[in-house]
Amino acid sequence: MTKIVLTSRCSWTLYNFRWDLIQELQQSGYTVVGGGAGGDGFEKCVEDLGVPFTRLPVDKKATNPLRDVRLLSALTKWYKKERPDVVHNFTIKPVIYGTLAAHFAHVPMIINTVPGLGYAFTREAPAWVTRIVETLYRISLVHANFTIFLNNDDRQLFIDRRMVNPDKSAVLPEWVDAEHFGPADEPDEADTDTTRSPEAPTVFLMLARLLQEKGVYEYVEAARRLKRDGVNAKCVLIGGRDERNPRVVPDSDLKAWQAEGVIEYLGEVADVRGIMRSSDVIVLPSYYREGMPRALLEGAAMQKAAIATDNVGCRDVVRNGVTGLLVPVRDVDALVAAMRSLVDDPEKRQQMGRAGRELILNEFDKPIVLKKLLEIYRKGSL
Repeated sequence: MTKIVLTSRCSWTLYNFRWDLIQELQQSGYTVVGGGAGGDGFEKCVEDLGVPFTRLPVDKKATNPLRDVRLLSALTKWYKKERPDVVHNFTIKPVIYGTLAAHFAHVPMIINTVPGLGYAFTREAPAWVTRIVETLYRISLVHANFTIFLNNDDRQLFIDRRMVNPDKSAVLPEWVDAEHFGPADEPDEADTDTTRSPEAPTVFLMLARLLQEKGVYEYVEAARRLKRDGVNAKCVLIGGRDERNPRVVPDSDLKAWQAEGVIEYLGEVADVRGIMRSSDVIVLPSYYREGMPRALLEGAAMQKAAIATDNVGCRDVVRNGVTGLLVPVRDVDALVAAMRSLVDDPEKRQQMGRAGRELILNEFDKPIVLKKLLEIYRKGSL
């Protein structure tokens, strides 16, 4: 039986983002083993899927090279012990050091997914940080059989900076389970506003990690302006906070916004489908270098129009004027105008929602994407 090792940043990311991949692999006859940083409470969730989980010394924020050497050593020993047929690494440190470790351990097939370029490739990152990360990618990815990117911008940047071989890479988007994230049970209700009261507000939903780069402050300011102008809209915010991240939105700001009445903050929600169904438009004004935002994919699958920034990752999901609206990064005026336009034209947002659902079924549905991924595991190419 073919054995595959999935290495991610931590057990949380492995469980929340790869559980359906794990199930598909198991159903296809693979033996699956997982690894990443532990201590976040999700190790048991992974193991309950029938996947042995190994804790690895993945220091998510450290720039100490000694800690990275420790990670490389731990990965190499682990891969030699497991003797997998395939290693699939996700996120920056597992991709860099997991590829090198798999090479040292003589793993036959090394696959990577670069889910987003993160801080090192933002304008805020010091030039030396970017140079170091680029060098590490060049050294490691030459040993990979295949590297997957979630959007065209990221792949082209890697090609332009000679970090990856174009012939050993491709764009394979994130997937969404279109059946799990389906529209309302009654198609007529999903397609029309006949069940809604004419006085009901248009509900906007932002679902993201509460980092400043996700555009939280722009969203709140847009909500403030809509309220000031008497627009019949309700703005909801969902997302978790990580106090370890220096760019996290302070809890004091969240409380102030709620006291002001500009947003309704619901915290971190395990199953967002109910809230999405009761919303009209998904909003993501991110200026972070996204990989492929799951909130936009899930919203489109649930037949919701979207408003997002014309930014890396976002524009790979939202088709401007068709499935939603794209606005310039950090342009609150444009964001407000887009939100008002969908308040004023419910038929337009319903058409966009239907187009978004069709896009998901044609390009992003789980069976379509996973079939291609399994082909990569077998052939080392797409």
